[in-house]
Amino acid sequence: MRGNKVEKCYSLQELNDRAKTTPVESTPIRFYIRSADQLFKQAKIYQQEGDLQSSYILYMRFCNLVINELSKHVEYGQPAYKVSIVGLKKSAVAAMTEIEALKPRLDKKYQDYQQYIKQREEMVQAQMQAQVQATQAVDMHRQHSDSHYRHEADRAAKERHDLERANMQPAPGWSLAKALEGVPGLNAPQSTPHRHAYQQDYNSTVGFSEVQYPEYKRQHRHPRPEISAPTSTRQQSFVPTPTGPPPALPRKPVTQSNAPKLPPKIQIEEDVHEFSQGLRTLIVPVRLLDRFLNIVRPNTNRKLETCGILAGVLSRNKLTVTTLIIPKQTATSDTCSTTNEDELFEYQSERDLMTLGWIHTHPTQTCFMSSVDLHTHCSYQLMLPEAIAIVCAPRHEKDYGVFRLTDPPGLQVITNCRQKPLFHQHPGEDDIYTDACDQGHVQLIDLDLDIVDLRGK
Repeated sequence: MRGNKVEKCYSLQELNDRAKTTPVESTPIRFYIRSADQLFKQAKIYQQEGDLQSSYILYMRFCNLVINELSKHVEYGQPAYKVSIVGLKKSAVAAMTEIEALKPRLDKKYQDYQQYIKQREEMVQAQMQAQVQATQAVDMHRQHSDSHYRHEADRAAKERHDLERANMQPAPGWSLAKALEGVPGLNAPQSTPHRHAYQQDYNSTVGFSEVQYPEYKRQHRHPRPEISAPTSTRQQSFVPTPTGPPPALPRKPVTQSNAPKLPPKIQIEEDVHEFSQGLRTLIVPVRLLDRFLNIVRPNTNRKLETCGILAGVLSRNKLTVTTLIIPKQTATSDTCSTTNEDELFEYQSERDLMTLGWIHTHPTQTCFMSSVDLHTHCSYQLMLPEAIAIVCAPRHEKDYGVFRLTDPPGLQVITNCRQKPLFHQHPGEDDIYTDACDQGHVQLIDLDLDIVDLRGK
C-alpha cells in the first residue's frame, strides 16, 4: 500500500506473461537496440520510485529482447551494431541480478495482497450483513410506530364519537312543559270544567253548530291581552354546549431508527500504470509546434520536409517531452530521413533522455499520416506504446495533428505489411491511426522546452 492507495499485485507467472515481446523482422535492428536501451532506463526509474512490478516487467522485457530475440534478427551480425549489442549484453547481466533480487519481494507482496483481498471480502460480507440487519431493524421500528399510531387514532376517534352522541341527548329531567314555564300567554292554566264540558259536548248527538264555547265568548267580551317579552330566561336548552373542543387526533410520530450504525465504507484505489490500465499520460509542451515551425521555416519555404525527435523523461508513471532534437537528415517534398543516428543516440544516452515520439512537416500536403509515416511511426510505437507522431501542415486550415497507430488493429496491420512500394494503400486505413489527443493520453501543457539542432554540427 502507498498511503491510502492499494496497489494491485500480480503473481510472478502473471508478470512474466506480461513481459513477453516478439520483435518484427521487418523493423530495423537499430530500433530494437534503442528500444532495449529505453526499457533498461525505464526499469531503473520504476525501481527507484518503488514500483517494483513495473520494474520487474521492464527488466524481463529487456532481457528477453537482448538475450533471446535480437540474435534472430537478420541484421544481428552486421559490424555496425556490434558495439551496441555488446553494451546491451553487459546491461542484461545487471538486469538479471536485479530480477533475482526482486522475485522474493514481489512474491511476498503478492501473498500479502491475497491476504488483503480475503480480509476485504470478509469486511464486505460483514458490511452487507450489517446492512441487512439495519434494514430489518428499521422495518420493525416502522411497523411498531405505525401500529401505535393507528391505535391512538382509533382511540381518539372513539372519544370524539362518544362526545358527539352525549351532546345530542337531552339533559336529565327535561320536558317541554318545564321549558315553557314562565312564558306569558303560553302557559295559562285551562279549567278542568271546560275540558270536561268540551268532551261531553263532543260525545253528544247535538249538532256541531250548537256547541257552546264559553272561553271563546269571554275572550270577545274582553280585550285580547298583549304578549310581552319574557321576563325570565330559559333555564335549560335543548342541546347543551360542550365544555371544550373534541380531542385532537394524535400526531403521527417521526420514525427514528434505532438500527446499528453501518461500518465505514471501504475505500479501495488501485495504482494505475501501463501494465494494468493502458497508456500512461504523455505531456507535450504546447509551444513546441510554433517553435519547431519557426526553426524549419526555411525548409518549408523550399517545400522540403523536416523532422525532429521528441525526447523526454519518465517520472511518477508520467512521460514528459522536455527536449526537441533536430537530427541531421535528408529531405524531399514528401519524405525525410535521419542520418548519423549514432550521434543522436549518444546525445540521448548521455542525458538519460527517452524517445517519446517524432514530429515532421508536410510543406505541400494536408495534415495526415502517409503510408511512409505509418511505417516510420510503427517502429517508434513498438519501442514505446505511448509514442506519438506530430504532423504539421502550415499551409492548410488544419495545421497540425497528434497521431498514433490504433492497437488493434493499426499496429498489427502495419507490422505485418510487406508491400515494397514506398507509398501504398493499407486495408481499413480509416481505422489504422487515430488522434492521440482525443484518446486522452496526450496532454498539451505550457512547459519549458529545450531545443537542440544537430544539423549545424
